[in-house]
Amino acid sequence: MKVGSFFPNQEKPVFYALSADDLELHFLRENLTAKQLIDDAENKNLMCALQVASLYMGKPSDKTSFYEEFKKEEWQTVLSRYHSFFNNMGIKPIPLENAFYYPMDSYYANVERDRGDIDLVAIHLISRSNQQLHQDPESLLMSQTVNSKMHLARTAEENNIPVPQTFVCSKNNLDSPEVSNFLNDHGPEVMLKVMGLSGARNVTVIDSVGAAKDYLKEYDDDLELVLQQRLNHSEWTEMTVDLLVSDTNIEIANTRKILFSEGVWVGNYLNANLELDQSQQNALLKVGEYARELGYSSPEGLNCGLDFFIKGKDILITEINARYTGGLFPAEMLKRIGQDKSTEGAVAFFDQVSEDKLEDYLDFVDRHLFSHSLHDFSIAPMGFSPYTIAVEGVNKVNVWQVVVGNFEQFKEIKEKELEPSEMQACRMISLV
Repeated sequence: MKVGSFFPNQEKPVFYALSADDLELHFLRENLTAKQLIDDAENKNLMCALQVASLYMGKPSDKTSFYEEFKKEEWQTVLSRYHSFFNNMGIKPIPLENAFYYPMDSYYANVERDRGDIDLVAIHLISRSNQQLHQDPESLLMSQTVNSKMHLARTAEENNIPVPQTFVCSKNNLDSPEVSNFLNDHGPEVMLKVMGLSGARNVTVIDSVGAAKDYLKEYDDDLELVLQQRLNHSEWTEMTVDLLVSDTNIEIANTRKILFSEGVWVGNYLNANLELDQSQQNALLKVGEYARELGYSSPEGLNCGLDFFIKGKDILITEINARYTGGLFPAEMLKRIGQDKSTEGAVAFFDQVSEDKLEDYLDFVDRHLFSHSLHDFSIAPMGFSPYTIAVEGVNKVNVWQVVVGNFEQFKEIKEKELEPSEMQACRMISLV
């Protein structure tokens, strides 16, 4: 059995076993803080959408798996509807007969039983949480190293990887002159980063040592952290790519622009015109070589995400994510519906709808489904979570979609066809 974040379109059958593995890559579950446990629960909630998306990421000969909550009758109905959406968009997804359902706390223990003769098991990333699958301390150490913000900061210069001005220290060194000097030289605000979860849950902005201590108060004193120059979004554009990294090849698979509203991440913008110049592409490929030299590679090819900033021809690398990324799934959706070469653009984002209005949302998607819409936009749904979230006394469902084409028109039609309380996050997204 081979275990890894295998790049999509494998010829061999694949068993998808996607659970939230980020936190236990660097921390022991028994030592997690209260905030980390909350963050982990939120991450597992969002991971459900990736489990649904695995249906279209895979092929009819593949298998996939879900958290047990999906087995409930009301969620089986929704899952079947998503499966129909994928079919109606012209995708040949994994059959629902090839889906398995596992308790969240024993998710990986069941994979070996149900994978049959499938050799490739696709996971989010190599971590302690799935060690019973890979059973390889060296693979775990490799994953900890290649995904480490601290290791990249320490070794970037010697590997000719351009990064923002960065300083690595530990929590108990925050009162040192070096930290004060870094804040004075690169302030008034700098980024503080620790190991942990994806989606910027481990990143914050600080303007003083006191602010850093307050953010880190739940952590042990020996916690390592990174202080990094904060790049001005009015000058720099934040981007992300996925690389295909194999033993014989490294290539850029897709390029995306990260969308912000008032400093908060709200989605990804995908467009065939988001081209990088050759020197920037070479810098990204060099980081792929760096990851491969650290051991992140396989004959089949693995997915590796890179976060970076560009300004003109300048490029600065900020993070390596040797795993599946949230942006890979919409990029692959666009490939499957033949829109990856389109220049009209697409916006991928999470949003929320009320549980009692979920059918209205699904009907809205159905009316504007890709290749069926009568407007200048269409919707390619990707996934949802069966774990509802109480917001002001209303149970909300996380939904994940790509809007292809005229996003402003999408927002206008959405306001007309859905109640004002539904899909409020998309209002923050503007491409102007």
